[in-house]
Amino acid sequence: MPDVTWTYEFFPVLLRPTVIPLEVSSVLDVGCGRGILGCLLKIYREPKRVVGLDVYKPYLDFVKGLGAYDETIQLDLAGSTLPFKEKEFDVVVCLEVIEHLKKDPGLKLLEELERVGKRVIISTPGVFFTQPHLDGNVNQEHLSYYPVTEFEDRGYKVYGVGDVPLFGKHIPLISGAFGKISFKFPKISRTILAIKDASG
Repeated sequence: MPDVTWTYEFFPVLLRPTVIPLEVSSVLDVGCGRGILGCLLKIYREPKRVVGLDVYKPYLDFVKGLGAYDETIQLDLAGSTLPFKEKEFDVVVCLEVIEHLKKDPGLKLLEELERVGKRVIISTPGVFFTQPHLDGNVNQEHLSYYPVTEFEDRGYKVYGVGDVPLFGKHIPLISGAFGKISFKFPKISRTILAIKDASG
């Protein structure tokens, strides 16, 4: 049984046609984990090509059995060049990944995502918090933090898609209730979604 038994509350936002278009043809899922996004794409979009990329081989072994990905690649994202051509994918999605890299490799990854994708979609915590190794995967540790302004300076539109911590803490019910207003005020959200059209 995996340690990670939850999913992200922002998937309904991610599946809006204004975020991942209905007619998307190719998607790269960077840090695909156990393949949740690939399965959602197969159900709701049916792109011609979906590629999953992750460093952790047990995740990729699991994903191969789902049938949601046309190709899977094992790659350490820390400082790597993605093995794809410029603008090869309509959409590149990187969910809850960059915070697991140190800052310099994380910024290099952002450059690579923008190089290979016409649209780049990233989610990451809006606050820094520690996280232990999960699923036996040492790469699950949090190593960096990206404030909203860092994405905005790179040309991303940023939205709040998580609960709102109060006094630095998650308070059940109250934090969740305030989460809806964080969409337009991402600086107060525990999770942010950053979207950039990088086709030009």
